[in-house]
Amino acid sequence: MTQENRRRASIAVVMALPFLAAPAGAANEELLQILLDNGAITSEQYERLREKEELEAKDFPKVEMSVGRRGVRVKTTDGQFAFKIGGRVHVQASGHRGRLEGDARNGTEIRRARFDLESTLYRDWHWKGEVDWADNDVGVKDFFVSYSGLDGIGLSAGHQKQPYSLAVEMSSNDIPFIERGVDTDLILPFADRAIGVRTDLSGERWYFAGGIYGGSVDPEELGSEGWGVAGRVVYAPILDERRVLHLGARSLFREPGDDQTRVRSETTHMSSLFTSDTGLLQDIDQAAVVGPEATLAWGPFSVGGEYNHAFLRRSGSSNLVFNSWHVEATWSLTGETRASAYRIGSGEFERLHPDRNFGLQSGGPGAWELAARYAAIDLDDEDVEGGEQGTFTLALNWYVNPTVRLMLEWSKILDTNSTNRDAEDLDVFQSRVQFAF
Repeated sequence: MTQENRRRASIAVVMALPFLAAPAGAANEELLQILLDNGAITSEQYERLREKEELEAKDFPKVEMSVGRRGVRVKTTDGQFAFKIGGRVHVQASGHRGRLEGDARNGTEIRRARFDLESTLYRDWHWKGEVDWADNDVGVKDFFVSYSGLDGIGLSAGHQKQPYSLAVEMSSNDIPFIERGVDTDLILPFADRAIGVRTDLSGERWYFAGGIYGGSVDPEELGSEGWGVAGRVVYAPILDERRVLHLGARSLFREPGDDQTRVRSETTHMSSLFTSDTGLLQDIDQAAVVGPEATLAWGPFSVGGEYNHAFLRRSGSSNLVFNSWHVEATWSLTGETRASAYRIGSGEFERLHPDRNFGLQSGGPGAWELAARYAAIDLDDEDVEGGEQGTFTLALNWYVNPTVRLMLEWSKILDTNSTNRDAEDLDVFQSRVQFAF
């Protein structure tokens, strides 16, 4: 029997089962073998069904389909197989006002345009692929396989995030600001997405992630890719639907393959205006970054922050020490709490979900949120004058429903050192229409 004939026979058998209960025998043996060969049933199901005197529709897994805030999902009722389609579109506009206004690019852009696929095979094996078409280019984001057959343990291999920093681990769909703070610019040169192996462990109130990584999939990456390790541990002594105390510590170590790196901060994604910049740092043998993180979510309020201490070892020159940090606070004007969006299994917060979605007929307001942040970075040490910068950001977010979010944001550079004195008092305005599922 050809593969096409087997496929047709499998469909015919599954469609006929709701109407007939067949006695066991040679015919059933052949039908079960066809279903097994085509992957419609597992080996365990095959052996179990062979022992039955009659075959019934309930003996075979059915397919369920759902459409919602987590995308389009198709799965079998026994949990053996699943498939998900999701994506995001972030449409942004930005503008500047101040002495450097003419040096920045203002306008609109498709900040992110991602399409992702996820699948589950034989319950414990998973695959995820995410591609971004923003900037009229194709960029690979997540692309990995994982195994979850061990209770509380996840293993993954492929192109993925390195576990360092709550702000970086959280999705751009979920952070309460249009862009991450300038403090993360000290992290990303060493702990952005890369090809590697990662493990995630979690318990009732704790979480740990660690991995070893090479370089990214960027084909323009020059020289050897180097290697590094990163780890993050989280403990939540308070954890319920309205209150969460999140405490974390993290560290990373990396040896750049081409012995060079660069740390700099851009006012917006499209502006090409860098208000702090170390320039290209040569002869970097090793880099290490450590720091704590903490967030308290209590009812509609939350407050949190992170600190990063970076040590760069150079051959032939003095070693460098850079620092960065941020503190932030949010207030849900409509009463939702970030605590309900906390996931100890990943040690991070998802975005707010409105208690009542906005609708002209339903009369719901959606969820309204105010957020404020102060972020700072210090890139001055020894012979490097990358600059110091402190930026205050105020944001207003409207979660229309779990899929659509509208964002308005104002940032002001409050203080810089003499290298970037012209950037002081620069105002940056941004807005976003976000669709994510």
